Amino acid sequence: MDRVDRKMKHILLVLREPFLDRIPSLKTLVWFLLNHNHRITLITSESNKFILLSFDHENLQIIKVKQRSKRFESPTTLKLLWKTLSFVLTRRVDYLMGGDAIGNIIASKISQLLVKKHIFFMLEYPQIITEKVQCLTRLQRLENKSLEKSDIIITHDKWHKQFLLTHFNLNNKILLLPNSSFTPEIYMESNFLQKRLGVQGQKIVLHSGGFGKWFKCKELADSTYNWDKNVKLVFHVSHRVEDDKYFEEVYESDYRGKVLFSLNPVSTYELDSLVASADVGIALYSEKELGYRATYMGLAAGKIGNYLKCGVPIIATKLLSLSYIETYQCGILVEKEKDIASAINKILSNRDMYSKNAHRCYRELWHPESYLKKVGEII
Repeated sequence: MDRVDRKMKHILLVLREPFLDRIPSLKTLVWFLLNHNHRITLITSESNKFILLSFDHENLQIIKVKQRSKRFESPTTLKLLWKTLSFVLTRRVDYLMGGDAIGNIIASKISQLLVKKHIFFMLEYPQIITEKVQCLTRLQRLENKSLEKSDIIITHDKWHKQFLLTHFNLNNKILLLPNSSFTPEIYMESNFLQKRLGVQGQKIVLHSGGFGKWFKCKELADSTYNWDKNVKLVFHVSHRVEDDKYFEEVYESDYRGKVLFSLNPVSTYELDSLVASADVGIALYSEKELGYRATYMGLAAGKIGNYLKCGVPIIATKLLSLSYIETYQCGILVEKEKDIASAINKILSNRDMYSKNAHRCYRELWHPESYLKKVGEII
């Protein structure tokens, strides 16, 4: 084996749900590692609900297992476990990395069994005991145990790191990586949504990404009643939601043409063009539904990172961990949905300033380059 081969690592990424394309930071990490001559094998499941990945690479191999569809068929998780174990027993693997809860549990168990290193990619805050959650499920306990036994943890920011240090017994390395995408900053003029939706000459407030009560989508749509006539709210949804009752309730409501939907998924590069065509980006989070996951959102909000990268000013929920938006003057934080209309007008009256500051905030706080350098040094 020559010198280059010894430096090149083989990383096995286990992701139970096939939504890698919807996780900007994990996708960025994968892209970075691939372009630094590491090999990655992704073991995941198949689903018609998600686009798995909008790019390919010569150093990337993808292995899929079929999701369980019949009563007496093997569970999807068991299929993933067996496929992962079989792979590690027959191939050289330097690191096992979990990309979601199940992925990390599988990676942890096999890493302990075969004495491999485990990278815990923290997609979301792990569950702890709270007033609302008095007892953890078996799955939650297993995830927390895999977190404590991992060799390296990759999480989003200082709020996430402090949370981990406060609530878990950790002796492992904690690395930071904001939930931002690997594509460069966007400065182009775009009319992607205007053309797609036929709203030329209208101002667009964009809600991009997931759709649900956690993001207060219904309250956001309801707030459009006191918006100016030339301002449209666009929900761009990153996965299929046609069978979701919450979505259907909003979709079928009458908002006098002020609420529009962009339901066709787009590639990574098209998403930048889509976001850049918005005048304002919006990101609401329900502390009632999400608890501390909303309170300490920080740099985990992928939609916020994408808005900033494209120079799109932001309106977001007033949370302490989002205070950097006001510090950089790249947007406005609101306590109530009724305040959104005046926030839109204030941003549109001085959009160039907010847009310039959005790029500066992204460059200084969100840009993944410096964070990835530290990850690369450890791996």
